[in-house]
Amino acid sequence: MSLLIRLGIYVPVLFLIAVVIVGQHHETARDTLHGAARRTVRWVVWSALLVAVMLALELLFIGW
Repeated sequence: MSLLIRLGIYVPVLFLIAVVIVGQHHETARDTLHGAARRTVRWVVWSALLVAVMLALELLFIGW
């Protein structure tokens, strides 16, 4: 349950940050929201990959 709550907070915050960043480069709200959504998905994928690598390194160096 804790993971779902954390993801429920993490993803909208990433989206809001992406809106600010992408909004500096686009003129219309439609382009801004579309770009922010794509960037949010990209950041979520990168976050998942980084967590997977950290877990793999933990298992490699620390073990079960």
